[in-house]
Amino acid sequence: MNNTLLVAGYFRVSTDRQVEGFSLEAQKAALQDYCHKNNIPNYKFYVDAGRSGKSIADRPALTKLLEDARKGHFQQVICLRLNRLSRNLKDLLHITELFEQQGITLHSLTENLQTNSPMGKFALQMLGSIAEHERNQIKQNVQLGMQRRNRLGKWNSGNLVLGYRWVPHSVHRHLSYVEIIPDEAELVRAIFTWYTSGLGLKAITNRLNKNSHRTKKGKLFQNMSVRGILTNVNYIGKITYTDKSTPEHKKVVDGEHDPIVSNELWDNVQKQLSLRSHPPSKCIDHTFLLTGLLKCPACGSSMIASHVSRKRKSISRSISYYYICSRYASKGGSACQPNHIGAVQAEEAVQMNVQQFLANPAIAEKLVLKLNDQRDKKLLPVRQQLKEHETNIATLKKRTLRCYELFEDGHIDSKELKNKLERLKSQIAMLELEHDELEQKIVSEPEQPIPLNHIRHILADFKPVLQLAEPSQQKALFRSMLTKITLSADRDISQMVIQGSAALLHLEIPTIKGETNK
Repeated sequence: MNNTLLVAGYFRVSTDRQVEGFSLEAQKAALQDYCHKNNIPNYKFYVDAGRSGKSIADRPALTKLLEDARKGHFQQVICLRLNRLSRNLKDLLHITELFEQQGITLHSLTENLQTNSPMGKFALQMLGSIAEHERNQIKQNVQLGMQRRNRLGKWNSGNLVLGYRWVPHSVHRHLSYVEIIPDEAELVRAIFTWYTSGLGLKAITNRLNKNSHRTKKGKLFQNMSVRGILTNVNYIGKITYTDKSTPEHKKVVDGEHDPIVSNELWDNVQKQLSLRSHPPSKCIDHTFLLTGLLKCPACGSSMIASHVSRKRKSISRSISYYYICSRYASKGGSACQPNHIGAVQAEEAVQMNVQQFLANPAIAEKLVLKLNDQRDKKLLPVRQQLKEHETNIATLKKRTLRCYELFEDGHIDSKELKNKLERLKSQIAMLELEHDELEQKIVSEPEQPIPLNHIRHILADFKPVLQLAEPSQQKALFRSMLTKITLSADRDISQMVIQGSAALLHLEIPTIKGETNK
């Protein structure tokens, strides 16, 4: 038996409340039936349960399917309907473009759609637009329904508010209700009390995480999530909603649920928040070039800007600039450690390494080899498909001549001859149209491999630009050239790993070994 995987099937449902005919079982059965009827022995199914078709994000099975598509693991993708794959037209076109680049056809069973023809591609765009319209309509209806419920003071926050639990009724929705969870409510009141006693957001976050408290989603608390609790009117028995028909969009009404925090404690906290919330009085005169690029050596999170101001005897105030772990900054010591690194030293080291990388003659050769290799790989399936079309067109033309021979020998009459010729003519016209499209793809690519001198000139021009650029421009350049900078466990700058972006074909930029800097 042939072990090559021919077909990948994808199916999903948005929620546990599966519509008849679109349940996971129904979709799987339809895809299996298609494979059996078409004598496809080797196939693999990718399943996303309880995942929305709104976007590609947060759909692990679809992400894996796209990764396998890039690796050429299959030749065709099947789904029950296009909206199972995506309800977002932009995402759908992105997915089909990837399939086309890899020579993969997409087939929708219920819509009888295949994307390997011009009409199929046109139908794809039309059906994708319809799916996106359906999603927008559903979203609008849900929002209007929630807004109506909010105006009546009815709970619409589900189970995402610490201290409350939504209890849905399985049959009569109007009998559903929200109840207080005593342990969580006690924690909420403690957070309000801690803030009025003088603790700041970061101190409260540290205390919560250190004592193993977690959010409703089971995650560590962050400064912003603590602030969200302190400003949530649900805790005083209120409901908020947005009414765009009034000058003040945000409205607050009395809710049907019981409060957790007294009005007195609430007012005290809001007053404290107002007093403590003020813009920084001093402006930091430093552009942090590597924000988001540097990764924490302990947890892998992005590192963010920080500074320390010092004033010594008879010396004016000095400011030291650092990068620290963003996870530590937002969630405290229970999440990670600062793992600080000097900003100026790190930025100078990265700039020096990038400049040396661009000046290295061997780099131009690597870039040329990779670019030309990518070009050849991209054109190979197009050339193969072009050859197949030419073979098929020649075969159909031979069949045309054979039809005339059958007519002359009296095996078919003039009516049957006419019908056969019209079908063959239609098939040839379609293949010739697709043949022209494939030729255009080849013409759009450079005829000759990219010359080495061309790349050398580009790199030579780029180095002085990087040197003379303003800090803000340098930051933009770094973000366009690099994807991440990984630090070693001991934060030795000379051991950092600098990863190039797609602009540098994801090449790793070697570091200049020298003294250890932290």
